[in-house]
Amino acid sequence: MTRAPVLLYAALTGSILLAACATASREAAFRNEEIELFRARQEASIACETTVACDKAWVRTRTFIQTHSATRIVQADDSTIQTAFPHAFGFVYLAASRSANDSGNIVIRLKAMCRGMYDSDGAAGLLYSTCARSIESVETEFHAWVRENR
Repeated sequence: MTRAPVLLYAALTGSILLAACATASREAAFRNEEIELFRARQEASIACETTVACDKAWVRTRTFIQTHSATRIVQADDSTIQTAFPHAFGFVYLAASRSANDSGNIVIRLKAMCRGMYDSDGAAGLLYSTCARSIESVETEFHAWVRENR
């Protein structure tokens, strides 16, 4: 009988150590993914060279959003395009803004979001990895899409 508690203790200790390693691994993966998301968001902007070029890019931005968002556009004007918040978790929805930067140039910025990506406390949610991959894909594609003559 004295052997059973020792084995139970060893098993519990091993489980705790494995859980700690898994948690550290998840946190490292979360940090790396956040860095990749930051990079994708930085690339999901376009500085316009002329007003005419910016107007054309804005039209292509709207088409991109219509094509790539899981929800429909609910607001669209000269400075903002925004889609509805999805009812289901794990779907990408988009917003874009057009405004002047510090040097006076017009910049179009895309922001992809995904319901269920984060918990209410800001930590990675259940669908974090799925959402992160989807957002990175959409934001990376945006720059090339808008620059093409469609």
